[in-house]
Amino acid sequence: MKKTLTFFLTISLLIFSNLSFSQTENPYLDFNPEQLKSNKDYVRNFAPNNFKHAILYNCFQDMVNLAREQYAFCPAMKTDLRLDSTATMQAEYQASKEEKTIENISPYRTTEQRLRKYGLGTRGVELASKAKATLGAAEYSYYDVCLELVKPILKNLKTAAVLLDRQYTYLGFGYEFDKYMKNVYVSLILANDRTFNEGRVVGIVKNLPYTRSKMGLQGYDEQLCRKCMTDKNLEILSECLSVKDDIVYFSHDDFKALRRIIGKEGDAIVLDFVQHDQYKCDGKDQVDHDKPNHGFMTKIITYEQMLADNQAAGKKTTKLLAPIANLPEELPEDAEYDINIIIVKDGKYVCRDVVKKSVEYKNAAYKEKMFFLKDEISIKPAGQWVPAPEQHTFEVVIPFDDDKKLDFTRADLEPFLNSINEPAFTIDKIEVVATNSLNFLGDATAQKNQKRRAESIVKALKAAFPNENFTTVISYDDSWELFKKDVVYDEVYYDLTLMTKQEAANALKADGGKIAKILEPNYLKKHRFAKLVMTITYKVDEENEQEFVVTKFNRTVAAKNWSLAMGIQQYMMKQVETKKYNIRAVNGQEISNRKECQALLINKAYMQNVVEGDLSDRCAQAMIDACKLNVTSPVAQFNKVTAEVAAAVPIADNTDLANRQAAIDKLYSIAQLPQDQVNNLNMEFQFQVIDYLKKQPTTIENTTLLDNTYAKIKEIRNPKMSSWQNAYKLASVFAKNGDYVYAVSLMEPFLDEPKISNDFLFSFISLAAVREEMYMSGNFSKAVQKAAEKDPTRLCNLFDKLPVVIFDNQDVKKVVCKTCK
Repeated sequence: MKKTLTFFLTISLLIFSNLSFSQTENPYLDFNPEQLKSNKDYVRNFAPNNFKHAILYNCFQDMVNLAREQYAFCPAMKTDLRLDSTATMQAEYQASKEEKTIENISPYRTTEQRLRKYGLGTRGVELASKAKATLGAAEYSYYDVCLELVKPILKNLKTAAVLLDRQYTYLGFGYEFDKYMKNVYVSLILANDRTFNEGRVVGIVKNLPYTRSKMGLQGYDEQLCRKCMTDKNLEILSECLSVKDDIVYFSHDDFKALRRIIGKEGDAIVLDFVQHDQYKCDGKDQVDHDKPNHGFMTKIITYEQMLADNQAAGKKTTKLLAPIANLPEELPEDAEYDINIIIVKDGKYVCRDVVKKSVEYKNAAYKEKMFFLKDEISIKPAGQWVPAPEQHTFEVVIPFDDDKKLDFTRADLEPFLNSINEPAFTIDKIEVVATNSLNFLGDATAQKNQKRRAESIVKALKAAFPNENFTTVISYDDSWELFKKDVVYDEVYYDLTLMTKQEAANALKADGGKIAKILEPNYLKKHRFAKLVMTITYKVDEENEQEFVVTKFNRTVAAKNWSLAMGIQQYMMKQVETKKYNIRAVNGQEISNRKECQALLINKAYMQNVVEGDLSDRCAQAMIDACKLNVTSPVAQFNKVTAEVAAAVPIADNTDLANRQAAIDKLYSIAQLPQDQVNNLNMEFQFQVIDYLKKQPTTIENTTLLDNTYAKIKEIRNPKMSSWQNAYKLASVFAKNGDYVYAVSLMEPFLDEPKISNDFLFSFISLAAVREEMYMSGNFSKAVQKAAEKDPTRLCNLFDKLPVVIFDNQDVKKVVCKTCK
């Protein structure tokens, strides 16, 4: 038992390694709205005694919208004069007191009271800020003022969370200067459609479709409600309700598990019966948004009451089946209605609603494309290399096998010319070196024949390259150097190489050419040929560049000029990344499997990875082999783990899981590695961990590991995932786990991408409809509008299954009413 516990704790620690920093780091400190400086008005000098309201107002609105877009992927907020007036009232109070505060004096002490003053409801939040109004003689623009006002809000994680909250779609802004115009004080009112409370009635009105009394319930308390706002277990409660014979029943398979959800002291629920007719398309909504309920409300219902009324059979049963309320008498018999559950803490504080759900998602089989890192640091390149036309000289040998053949044609030369293995080129010069064997030294007839052969070869070359403008030169050689090189190894006649050239020639001719005849088959016959010394210039135009660059690279590697080879390869990688070079540029690279070539081998595998668009088994193995050459290289360590994760070898057991996770976690300690790519790698591995754990027995250890894996994903996930497909895949995983809020946050960054699928879009809508802060958002409105344009029939069918309270979002209501009639 001790070993099991120790191992379990080890894995838990590994799962949460590298998370502590990201938990406390403020991600908003890097806010930099430089792009707003493109507006010439915003960079104009700001003076508190001489400025334009419209410029300050617009600049501040744009800056807030940019922050929300950058960090929360929210669309631009709308404005309203009443919200601006509420904000201005508080800004003026701050300036008069020279104090940053959201409190005022009675009767307008609170934000809610000030909102009411301007005819609004109470559902709005307020932020305050303060900045220097002037820097004296120093430059100080509208942009600078606004940035100084926004930065303190983002610096504080609590106020930043309010500013970036997706549920707010309106921004009210007011400002005022202190007495001596040293500082400017501002107030921000963040609101949504519920803030305007258009359906509220004044005075005594009969037959309202909702309970007017708050029945002792009070508003949201942050300290009490904080945990239940993130408790995904609450989402199941809506599935526990059923109605039979006008009685509402609450059922659950395990009342002990239910106690952990709503059974703590002070916990309770309230049922809220919301009629669909409260949201008619041709009139105002019949809802008072200043109240905790939308429709008819029951008294509070506690877990103890349910347990006391449990009708589930069996003394030892853990099931719960309890009648908890009657249908309201005021509810018409033919009414269409939803039953929402209001979560109450400490017996009276309303924390949130739980609504009915019709969540759509698919277990996406999409596999994220994985990419290696290139290694540009292990070998320092010799500057920035670019291809340019360069000359090269090579030789082609045409043997004179037939002594009687004196004239050569184009057809005779073609087999030799076709054997030239060079990138495309133009010919600058060809020197024809007619070479005769040493035994013909000084032979006038032989010289005449050689001249005739050489001249015929020149003529044939002109015919072979009719479009080339090159010069030709004919020269002659007696093959003396070649003779010495070859014959020195002959056991009998090696002494000929010790003579002078003339002495050796005379010896070959002596006795009627006796020695020459002996040496003819193995040596002299091979010494009669024409050598074409070709000087060329390589073509580096678009059509021929790739072939030239690959050849240049291979020759540089063969010469062991590593720095130049790296410079050439860097150029090749850029061309591959921009799809200018194809797979031949990769396969054509000739690199030895040796330690000093590791970076070049890694980059070759990287290019194959890019060209193929995915990580094939062959490419992964090539990278693993390259990484083995030097296991200390940071890039090699990352690429090796990437190749192993891409191979998706099944996790054997929890020990194997821990070892693999440790290898990935180690990468976070290597400063040279980009953390976002380590995160992507880690994320892909977490998918494999989830798949593995889902198939394991349900033990405390495995359940905790699974929960920790979900938590780890949240910590390592980049703000925006690498693709909408991967975001959808991960969102499906979290939706299946009941974490709808996180699933939506994964998908929000991709709503504006034109290629997202209809499944993605409709899944987003169904998931966002689960919580008020999501269905009141601008992104929800955007998604519904897109869905109406793409597939109106599917949209209408979906909205028939969603909770009617989503029509609190007036933009959504307008779209659905127009689309679905």
